[in-house]
Amino acid sequence: MKIFRFLKPEWRSMLLITLLLIVQAWCALALPGFTSTLVDVGVQQGGIASPAADSLSRKAVGDIMTLLDDAQRQRFEAAYQLENDVYALRQGLNAGEFSALEEDLALPMAILSMLSSDEAPPEAQAALAAMRLGRLDRAAVMERAREMMAAQGGLSSQVTRQMAIRFVRQDYVAQGIDLDALRARFLWRQGIQMLGITALLGLAAAGANFVSSRAAARIGRGLRGQVYTRVLSFSAAEIDKFSTASLITRSTNDITQIQQTSVMMLRMMLYAPILAIGGIWQVAGVRTGMGWIIFAAVGVMAALVVITASVVTPKFKLLQKLIDRMNQVTRENLTGVPVIRAFSRQEHEVARFGKASDDLFFAYRFINRAFSYVMPLMFLVMNGVSVMIVWFGAQGIDAGNMLVGDMIAFISYAMLIIMSFMMITMMSTVMLPRAEVAAQRVSEVLATGTSVKEPEKPSALPMPLKGEIGFHHVSFRYPGSDDEVLYNLNFTIRPGETAAVIGATGTGKSTLLRLIPRFFDPTEGKITLDGVDIRSITLDDLRGQIGYVPQQSALFSGTIQSNIAYGDMDMSQESVEEAARLAQAESFILEKAHGYEDDIAQGGSNVSGGQKQRLSIARALAMKPKVLLFDDSFSALDYRTDLAVRRGLKNSFPDTTVLIVAQRIATVMHADRILVIDEGRLVGEGTHEELMATSEPYQQIAYSQLSEEDLAQKGGGRHE
Repeated sequence: MKIFRFLKPEWRSMLLITLLLIVQAWCALALPGFTSTLVDVGVQQGGIASPAADSLSRKAVGDIMTLLDDAQRQRFEAAYQLENDVYALRQGLNAGEFSALEEDLALPMAILSMLSSDEAPPEAQAALAAMRLGRLDRAAVMERAREMMAAQGGLSSQVTRQMAIRFVRQDYVAQGIDLDALRARFLWRQGIQMLGITALLGLAAAGANFVSSRAAARIGRGLRGQVYTRVLSFSAAEIDKFSTASLITRSTNDITQIQQTSVMMLRMMLYAPILAIGGIWQVAGVRTGMGWIIFAAVGVMAALVVITASVVTPKFKLLQKLIDRMNQVTRENLTGVPVIRAFSRQEHEVARFGKASDDLFFAYRFINRAFSYVMPLMFLVMNGVSVMIVWFGAQGIDAGNMLVGDMIAFISYAMLIIMSFMMITMMSTVMLPRAEVAAQRVSEVLATGTSVKEPEKPSALPMPLKGEIGFHHVSFRYPGSDDEVLYNLNFTIRPGETAAVIGATGTGKSTLLRLIPRFFDPTEGKITLDGVDIRSITLDDLRGQIGYVPQQSALFSGTIQSNIAYGDMDMSQESVEEAARLAQAESFILEKAHGYEDDIAQGGSNVSGGQKQRLSIARALAMKPKVLLFDDSFSALDYRTDLAVRRGLKNSFPDTTVLIVAQRIATVMHADRILVIDEGRLVGEGTHEELMATSEPYQQIAYSQLSEEDLAQKGGGRHE
């Protein structure tokens, strides 16, 4: 799965989280055992945990020794020592020795408890008296006890242990030990241990949450940075392939989904298996005979996971596409509000938005309905397991095969196991499918290379750079299109020359200009800068020598100062002001309340179209490039401002090569050379006077805009 690839950089955090989750799971699995001990030992057994009592009276030891064989007597004598007329358990016994001692004492103590009980038949009490007087040996007493056990249907190991505990309790009373104090000490000791384990569980959970949240935040931050960097490297072809709305969704919604799922994966997907395996291990250790209930429940839940995932996963893929569509419609409507109002298309756009919203609604509804069936079924399984455990557990308790505390512990372990599988179900059916779709969409962006590539062996630009631009048999068509936009263009713009490109709308003028800074690469032929193929120059070196003013001005939120100095944030104030003067922007800037520090809203919405255009021109001039490209950048300017900007360029940038794309004859008449483009072909080249004499397409454009008198004046004198 793609999403796991994004977790690899956080392997150290995953290791630490795993260790913390193991501690948390160990604590969670230890608590039911303590609860069982509290009920069985603290409540039912009065704080007496084992037949191997801490102390035994002489009388009790005398009776017990009668029922032990030689090997058992030796183990008893090794485990106990006589102190102050009481046999005290020695300290330092290992687990094996203690377990053997318990096994040795359980049956004799149970027999003595049964024979001495007030409910025992007279012959049992007589047998006990005879044993104490030495009239009955061990074999005879054991035989009499077995007869009594058989008459009662036999004694299970649990009942045997409980009767042995009762014998110890009676002996403690005979020794004068306060049973209430004994019980209280045991309960306090167990309670304090449980509090300590609970505190450790809380610390481990908090630590795991903290580390996983930081790791997921780093994953989200890293992905956003990678996607943003990759998108900035895309050419227009890649932007068009994904669409702006989809790229925004992938950079925000999809990465947020991955980040949120990463937190849950680092917590639940690691914790749930650890808890489930530990719970199954603990259940196997609790001998209740009810393990089949857990395995049946796990099987049902696994089937639910598989069925739900197969139904819902395709819908998650559709869901992300519908979100893209929703964002696209919303973006178009918000940016096109003036046009929508101008043509009274509000109802149409509301209906279009409603269609996109309804499609998204139906997809969400289907997914939510699927999960609305799954979760009740999960809880039904969980509650059904509880009922079955209580039902069969009660029968086991009644038969003497199980203690109440064991049943409580078994229920707790069962709930932990089922909750673990519910976590896995939630992750595998709800979060992982959607996150995987998001991860695939983000990976698609990261795996997409730009069609405008950096050269493997870059060529250095000749210094000092002159700024000569050459088109050599250049043809171009857009990706996915079979039609050529530009055909076999051949021309050279000499250093310091001002050239203009003119032609009818849709003839490829802007496309020609955008080939120079390599927003696209030619389909055929090559473009050179001072004789060097621009594809062999690094993009930074190439674009660092070019000042570009787009047809649609783009300003960024900030200040006038930051927008003009956008290419170099360390630019001096003098350079900023000089660029503003040349672009004829100084007058309106100084009229602002804060001058160059006045705010610019997002997209430059708080300045007029002409002001935006002049700030865009100032931004390009501020970098003092060797090549200036104007993509119909003077169309938003009046003739007087247009003329002032062109004169400023001629005077302040005499050695800079200027290429202007324009629709107005008055803008291009002054150029040293004019290129006439018609349907992607170069159909005319020369000065204004030469083209007026030789180029019919140029004449048609010229006469459609100006009178013969105006055209007769060199450079459009009347407008100058």
